[in-house]
Amino acid sequence: MRRQPRWPLPGLLPIANGLLWLYWGWHSGVVIAALVCPPALVLLAAGTALLLWPGDQRVNYWLTLSAFLSMPLAVILAWWLGALASLLLLVLGLGSALVGGYMSLQQAVVPAAMPERHMTLMLAAKAMQDNALLGFFQATVHIPRGQAVQREKAELQSLQDLTARQGSAQTPTALQPMPPLPQSVVVEQARARGHRFDWVAFASDYRPAEEMPGAARWLARRANQRMYARIFHHSDKARPWLLCIHGYQMGTPGLDLSLFRVAYLHHQLGLNLLMPILPLHGPRRATFVSGGLYLDGSLSEIFHAQSQALWDLRRCLAWLRSHYEVPRIGVLGYSLGGYNAALLAAFEPALACVIAGIPLADIPAVLWHHMPLADKHYFAACGLYEDWVSQVMAPISPLHLPVRVAPERRYIFAATGDQMIPPQQALALWRHWGEPSMHWYQGSHLSIRRETEVGAFMHQALHDSGLIPNAVPADTV
Repeated sequence: MRRQPRWPLPGLLPIANGLLWLYWGWHSGVVIAALVCPPALVLLAAGTALLLWPGDQRVNYWLTLSAFLSMPLAVILAWWLGALASLLLLVLGLGSALVGGYMSLQQAVVPAAMPERHMTLMLAAKAMQDNALLGFFQATVHIPRGQAVQREKAELQSLQDLTARQGSAQTPTALQPMPPLPQSVVVEQARARGHRFDWVAFASDYRPAEEMPGAARWLARRANQRMYARIFHHSDKARPWLLCIHGYQMGTPGLDLSLFRVAYLHHQLGLNLLMPILPLHGPRRATFVSGGLYLDGSLSEIFHAQSQALWDLRRCLAWLRSHYEVPRIGVLGYSLGGYNAALLAAFEPALACVIAGIPLADIPAVLWHHMPLADKHYFAACGLYEDWVSQVMAPISPLHLPVRVAPERRYIFAATGDQMIPPQQALALWRHWGEPSMHWYQGSHLSIRRETEVGAFMHQALHDSGLIPNAVPADTV
């Protein structure tokens, strides 16, 4: 961890930003004042907290989110505030957002095994993107309280007792058996973002045991009980395949096709692609937001989400192998997709490679990392501890299951400035996997689309795994 100043002077910038918003807002009338007060007060409060009580990362999340929201507001209100005032507020808003990103990097613990972060303006700009999204999550996440916490604890205890009786710790397949081939598979032609693909749908048929806690609630979500996937394949079917697993709150064409760069992987490298939709995402969503309740719902239902994700992914692979000629198939997953890619490595030894990108590796650890301190204390007082929850989740955790894919076919890449998934997560998976090939990039979680060096690393991994010939120079990735 970097040396921490007693008085982080960058906190003065958002304080000045908030004061100027209030001054010009109230001098422009009551209506304008009502519009500017929310971001102004948050900027003022966050800057003050950063200056006087540094260390709580949630301050940086709120600071960055409010600064982001203030910038378009400065443009919209330029007519009433005046051009110079609007320009100054716009510049101060960007500066405040950068302060949030910089302080997040400054205050974070840097693991010894991770390369040193280059504390540049560019890295701060990348980190502020993560912070803004984390601020949104902080504002919308549901954290159980009162009787709900006691119910969570009781359900987790029942889940632990059930998995212990089944012996899932010693025999993972006892709880996660090989799913049968799907029946009544529907394949339709589709198009999105200029790409043609096959839209595949079939019944998931995931059925947790009736005695498992939360099983009835889980099965009541009808839309989630149907599995969907996109398939991009060439006319000559004897080509390698890549299973692409999306991240949290994705599962939509605009996000998925952009993240996995279909034009590059499918058209330029010539790979066939299989893109399944994870439970509760995309057309399987149970809330307005794609992925809602997957990581922010009941803890016992996180267990069902991951169990069904593993079931669906293995079922997709089985159907693919029965329907197409599949000489080799590798897996690429980002974030939550990296978690599921790592989970597949414990059950599918025949995979040509598993590439876990900016991976989530221990769900309870990340939830507790971002949880408000008061809620952590309350959970602890109720007997709900992070370590215990991790033990309960062990049957669906890649850190607790033996890896069955060969060491030379395991790959990891992670971000030195990741604010959403702490770098310790990728390091934990790296150690569990026997320290395989790993690449660190100077960026954040959300900057992954623009990190060309990661493309070169993935290109090399795909080549070394026999999925592509080394025909495309890495500098074109």
